[in-house]
Amino acid sequence: MLATILLSLSLNVPLDQVSMAPPMKPVGESRLKVLWFPIYHARLYSDNGVYDGIEAPLALDLTYLRDIDADDLIDHTRSEWKRLNLYDAKTSEAWLMKLAQLWPDVASGDRLTLVMQPEQSVFFFNGEPLGNIAEARFGEQFLAIWLHPDSRYPKLRNALIGQSR
Repeated sequence: MLATILLSLSLNVPLDQVSMAPPMKPVGESRLKVLWFPIYHARLYSDNGVYDGIEAPLALDLTYLRDIDADDLIDHTRSEWKRLNLYDAKTSEAWLMKLAQLWPDVASGDRLTLVMQPEQSVFFFNGEPLGNIAEARFGEQFLAIWLHPDSRYPKLRNALIGQSR
């Protein structure tokens, strides 16, 4: 399954338009705006199209609608982990250092995708593999930024997990 996902992303084809065995199906999607500024369009996928918690396999696909420096993405990740009480100085900073090596600056129209598998999480940029973090907990903690019940943007969270309230 991971090989098929990798192929679909390397071809820059949306996950929901690729035949996979078993297929990743869309769960939900939404656009994040802060004040009147569009930030990104987010899509969440699972193996069955249903959100059953932050459990692999999941894929989060973000299409950016503005330019953002990689350092700002790293800082935002750190601050959200702290806000959600998920930050552990040693582990989180090691992950953030790895992300700093992986993530480029993003421009409007760029896609950053995370595919969370049971033992690793793989990042893609515009369909090209960036690298992975081979720890199961990372994917859970990273996706919590969007999927935790106390997410900063509850309407975005609810749309991603297929709830309209």
